[in-house]
Amino acid sequence: MMGKITVYGDVLFIINFSMDFLVLFCTSRILHIKQKPYRLVLSAALGGAYAVGALFINNNVVSVICNILVALFMCFIAYPKTRGLAYVKCAALFCGLSLLTGGGITAAYVLLSKLGRGVDINSGAAPVLSDIPLGTFCVLGLISVAASYITGRIFGRGKEKKEISVQIVGARGKTTLKCLSDSGALLREPLSGAPVIITKPENIKDCVAPELYDALCSPDISVCAEGIRVIPSKSTGGDRLLCGFLPEHIYIKGADRRAVVAVAHDVDFGGFDGIVPSAITD
Repeated sequence: MMGKITVYGDVLFIINFSMDFLVLFCTSRILHIKQKPYRLVLSAALGGAYAVGALFINNNVVSVICNILVALFMCFIAYPKTRGLAYVKCAALFCGLSLLTGGGITAAYVLLSKLGRGVDINSGAAPVLSDIPLGTFCVLGLISVAASYITGRIFGRGKEKKEISVQIVGARGKTTLKCLSDSGALLREPLSGAPVIITKPENIKDCVAPELYDALCSPDISVCAEGIRVIPSKSTGGDRLLCGFLPEHIYIKGADRRAVVAVAHDVDFGGFDGIVPSAITD
């Protein structure tokens, strides 16, 4: 007969809150979703609270269903702007990284146990969460999160990407951007059929007229200016309309390319100034 196991709810909450927060953060970075920290905190807090509450669920089927529903709701809280397939992708990656992270900690701790740094496996007792010293848990957590992030980057990358310099010449001047060349960037402007380069509005301030720049910066899509283009877009953040313009020239590798430049206000380009389709960089 197995003896009773004492579980400290506050410790369990803190551990699950920390791991959920890290996995949510990794998910947002991998999928280039601009997240708000307070939403990650709320979502991770829900995960921590559920971990404590799940101790009182004795039915395995109900437990599995609740796990899935809570994970979906956590993703909804953390990434409220994702819709449809983008939301499914976020939820799938979050669940996958959660399993990998938790499994990594368990596997590493069992290995340490066999090396004599944990429970004596010869006694027949399995390692439990309360046996892990804080320092050991932190090390295992960092290793597991690093492995999850690397795996997620491989999963989320999908296409070949490389850095490329893009010079944009507009009515007022020119600017040079350090962009990410992505073969998965297939967005095109409906009227001209030209490929679309996406950047942040502040990056093109020096090469467009003030009226056009103000319209590009406005969150109101109905604000118009001479030369503005409206481009429907689908991404991990959901369906939306982007505003852009057709520059006088775009130079890539010394060649003059034809493309529309669109602006996005809430996209994380991972340290780059924007994204350029690889179709116009080859």
